[in-house]
Formats: sequence, structure tokens, C-alpha cells
Amino acid sequence: MLKSITSIALALLQFLLGFFAFGAPAAPKKDLSPVVFVHGLGGWGQGAWLDYAVPHWGALAGSMRKYLNQQGYECYAVSVGPVSSAWDRACELYAQMSGERVDYGAAHAAAHHHNRYGEAFGKALVAGWDTNRKVHLIGHSFGGATIRLFAQLCEQGSAAERAATPKAELSPLFSGALKGRIASITTLGAPHNGSTASEPVVGGAGDIENGLTKMAKSQSYIPFLNQIYPFRLGQFRLSPADFWRAPWKLNERMEAFNQSNDRAAVDLSLDGAAALNKTIQCQPKIYYFSYAAQMTQDDGSGNQVPKDGMWDMFTEPSAAMGKKRAPYRTPGGILVDEKWLPNDGLVNVVSAQYPFGEPHRAYNAKKLSPGVWQVMPLIENWDHMDFGGGMQKRGGTPGIKEFYLRHLRLLERLPG
Repeated sequence: MLKSITSIALALLQFLLGFFAFGAPAAPKKDLSPVVFVHGLGGWGQGAWLDYAVPHWGALAGSMRKYLNQQGYECYAVSVGPVSSAWDRACELYAQMSGERVDYGAAHAAAHHHNRYGEAFGKALVAGWDTNRKVHLIGHSFGGATIRLFAQLCEQGSAAERAATPKAELSPLFSGALKGRIASITTLGAPHNGSTASEPVVGGAGDIENGLTKMAKSQSYIPFLNQIYPFRLGQFRLSPADFWRAPWKLNERMEAFNQSNDRAAVDLSLDGAAALNKTIQCQPKIYYFSYAAQMTQDDGSGNQVPKDGMWDMFTEPSAAMGKKRAPYRTPGGILVDEKWLPNDGLVNVVSAQYPFGEPHRAYNAKKLSPGVWQVMPLIENWDHMDFGGGMQKRGGTPGIKEFYLRHLRLLERLPG
């Protein structure tokens, strides 16, 4: 863990030396709907003070959001719960985009024993968001599950929430009134089918998850930390205000969260992802794109081992994920065999390509269709954080700016 912390500290120092690297004049505004970036586990976005120093989208390359805005695109980056479930994060995404108070849903809140309402956002992040001003959603890592569930709720709403809530109190997110507001979904290294790093048989993600849990606990009683890097766990009564009202309950509430099924660690497991996927379908009028990266290679004995250049934080999880072992099944019956070994340091390639059972095909620029996953060509020699700009050296991952520009130009060509 000390090695990981040191790596992060050095990366932050490197970035501060090159702060505000993008200073070019803005290009003419592009004819593309707004683009909303959604981070994954442990991430952050606009509204977190940390984003001013080390933007999640761009990292040591500088703010990718600002860079793309300078190229004429309208881009935003939300800041949702770093360790929260896909459901809670989707609700927070909606509240930020629309400028409302977070409503986690009466049925959902009752089922998971937490508050129904959360933080209030006084200003819509995306002004004028409607069917005539659709958004393109881009999710990194667990942000992929977040935006897929968000799209499902926008298009179909939630029958459980409709049944549990008086019509006058029902959030538009659960009513099905938000149809036709999403143009496309793009996932980057997303664990659509979970990550074996979260599996007890494999292991590897323990240090990362434990570190995030400790940080979440700390921000519960230190308001300053909550501003720098918000964990948004007020629904579990883990906000600074809740702590100072009843500090003796902190450990009890933290343990309740750690035992809950309403958190990212559950959704990231193979069985948890499979359960989540049963509630989500490809929507027929939304375009879907997925990118997977591989930063491992065969060592000659059937193991997939990390390549040189992988971020130090990922080498141990990657080696654990890539270790050859006898095939086994999860308690839910998912077969884990050799196809799960290649990875980007935190997510298995096979999981990042598309959710099992959903329509998919290899990307063909001349044959793009909505309601189907367009599986983009595998990106070699990128690790999991390279999608965000990388944490290895000042200036960021080579080709990162071109990668985003190329993809946004692709989105520009989509009908409607």
C-alpha cells in the first residue's frame, strides 16, 4: 500500500509542475451534443477540489475536458460517489445534470436502509438537456455500469419506484419521462461483467478497496477532506454533518455500509455484475461503443503478466488476475477460465468488451447501428489509467488527446 501511495504522490507532484498545460485559443464550436464524462471507482470530477490539481480526465496530461472544450466541444465531468453502487451513482448523475436534489428512490432507499434524499444541486450541469439537446455519455471503468443503468432508467424508468412512490413525489428518472435524451454511450475499460480482481479466489484489489474505505471514513469527520475529494455517502449518514451530530455512531455506520449490497465493490464482483446486467438492456435508439485495453503478455507458461510501463498500483492486481489456475465457477455459476487472464491492470479484457448476452459486433465505420455494442479494436500497451491520461509521466499517455478527438469526431458523424 505504501508503494501505491508513493506512486500517487509522485504523480501528483509531476502534474503540478505542468499545471494548465493547455493554453491554445478555443476552436469554433462543434456541431455535437454535449459530452458528459463519468468516472469510475475511486474517481472524481467537477466540483471536487482535487479536480483542479489533478483532473481525473487527463491526469498528468492536464484537463482533457478543458482541452476538448478548446477544440470546440462542449464537455462536462460529473463527480459521483467513488465507492457507491451503480444505482446511487446514476441517481447522482441525474441530479447533477438536471440541477436537482438527489433522489435515490423510496423503494431503493428502504431496501438498503439509507436515506432517500441526498445532496441538492442548484444549477444544472447541462443546461437545456432534453430530446432536442441530447447528451453523449462516456464512462471510464465503473462509470460504464453507471451510464448504462442511467440510460436504462431514462428510457424505461423503474417499476419498483413507481409502485412505491406517490406520483407527485416521483422523480422523472424513475417515471420513464426522460426518453430520447441520450445519443450514445461509450465505455472505456469498463468491467461490464465484473473484474476478477474483486473475486476472493483471485484477489488483488484488496489494497485499493481498503484504501478507499479508509479515506471514506476520514472524510466523514473532516469537512476539508470532503471538499477536496467528496465520497458522497450522506445517504448512509456518513457525512461530516452526521458525524458531528453523533460521532460515536461512525464505526457502526461505516460497518453498515461495508456490509451493504448497495456499494461498488458488490457491483464489481462477477456475480454482482451479472445481477446488475439483468436489470439493464441495450436501448434501441442509443449507440453503444466499448474500448478495452491490454497491458499484459504471456510469460510462456500460460500466465498473463504485467508489461513494463504498467502503473505500479496495478501490477499486483494484474499479476493476480493473469495467474493461470484451474477453471472454477463463482457461487452464481459464472465460469472463470483462461479467457479471463488478459487484463489492463484492473479489468479483464473479456469483461471490458461488452456485457455478456447483449448484442455486439466488431466496429465497422460503415455499419454503425443503435442498440448494438460496437466493440472497438483492442488497445495494446495501455493500462487501466491510461484511458484517463495516465499517471506515469508528465505530459500524460502518448496519443491520449488524439484518442479523444478521434472518438468525438466519430460521435459527430452519428445520425440525429
